[in-house]
Amino acid sequence: MLIFAGLAIDMMRHEDVRLRMQGASDRAVLAATMLRDNASAATPEQILQAYFAAEGLSDQLGANYRIETGEDGSRTITVVPTATVPSLFMRLVGVNDFAVATPARATESVGGGVKLELVMVLDVSGSMNGQGKIGAMRDAAVALTDTLLTGAEPGTVAITLVPYDTWVLPPPGFLNYFSSLSGSGACNDWAIWNQITGSLNEPSARRNCSTATWRTVHPYVSNQTQAETYINELMASGTTSIDLGVRYGALFFDPSIRPAISGLIANGIIDPAFEGRPYDWDEPNVVRALILLTDGQNCCGERYGTGQQDTNTENVCTELKDHGILVYTVAYQAPTSGANLMMACASSPSHYFNTNASGIADAFAGIASNIQTQALRLTL
Repeated sequence: MLIFAGLAIDMMRHEDVRLRMQGASDRAVLAATMLRDNASAATPEQILQAYFAAEGLSDQLGANYRIETGEDGSRTITVVPTATVPSLFMRLVGVNDFAVATPARATESVGGGVKLELVMVLDVSGSMNGQGKIGAMRDAAVALTDTLLTGAEPGTVAITLVPYDTWVLPPPGFLNYFSSLSGSGACNDWAIWNQITGSLNEPSARRNCSTATWRTVHPYVSNQTQAETYINELMASGTTSIDLGVRYGALFFDPSIRPAISGLIANGIIDPAFEGRPYDWDEPNVVRALILLTDGQNCCGERYGTGQQDTNTENVCTELKDHGILVYTVAYQAPTSGANLMMACASSPSHYFNTNASGIADAFAGIASNIQTQALRLTL
C-alpha cells in the first residue's frame, strides 16, 4: 500500500514538472519564431533563453535547441528541454528518478508557406454615423490590413471586405453564377442558413437594394493601397442585418464558388493569383478567419423578425466554427442583445471583443496579432 500511494505522489510531482516545462517550451518557441512586431530587437535565441529564464528553467533548456532559417525567410525553432525528477517513494523499488523531456517546434507563418484567408464583415448601418464610430472603425481596419499584407508573398494573404447594412451588395456579375436564383434586383436573400457549402446551388432570391459603389463586397484583396481605398470609402446608412452579413462572409470560404471567382478574375476585379480559390476545406497550411463587427442588433423586420435573424446568424456562425474557421466578433458600443449575439458567435471568449471608438484600434490590433500567431504551428 505504501508503494502504490508513493507511486501516485511521485507521478504527480513528475506531471507538475512536465506541465510547467511544456508550457514554457510552447510559449518560448511561439515568441521566438514570430518574425514580426519584435519591438525589443532581441534575437530569437535571446527571446528563447529569456522565456526559460523567467520560469527558472535555464538549466533544463541548456543547449537543447535549434534555430533554422529557410531560403524563403521562414524560421523554424525546435527545443527539447530535459530534466530529472528525483523520486521520494519509488526508491523503495529501485527507481531513483524520472526523466522529463518536453519538445516543441514552431515555424513562422504568413509569407512562410502558410496561406491566410480573412473575411471582414463590417457593420455600415446608419447608427455607425454617431460618436466617431465609422471613422475609428475605418482606421482600425486599415491598420489591420496593413499588418497582414506587409511583406506577404503574392497570393498568400487574401482579405475579403463585406460591408453590410439592410442588404449586402455583391460584386458586379456575381449573382449570374447562382443556379437557383429568382426575382430581380442587385442584392439577394438566402433560404438556407444552416449550411455554408454548395452556395451557388442554394435557393436564393434577388432583392432591390442601394447600388452605391461603396457598399460593394470586395473579394480577395491583396494590395494594401487598394484595401485602404475600399475601407476609407465606407459610409453609414440603412438598418442592420447581421445574418446577411455573416452569411455573405461565409460564402468566400466555400470552394463551390470558384466559377464566380474565375469570372471576377476574367473581368479584372480580382488578381489572377487567386485563381482556384477558395481552397478545398482539407487544403493544408491554410488559416481561415472571419471578423464580424456590429454596433447594433438584428432589426427592423424587412426580411424576418429579430429572433429569426438571430437564429440565422447563430446557425451560420456554428457552421463556420464546425469548418474550422476562426470567428472573431466585435460588439462595437452595441446594445446587450447585439453583444450577446456576438459572444455566441465567437470561436471562444478570447475571440470576442466588446469595445468603443477609443478602443477599436486595440481590438483590431489584438485580432491581427492573434491571426499571425495562429499561423504558427506547434509540430511536436
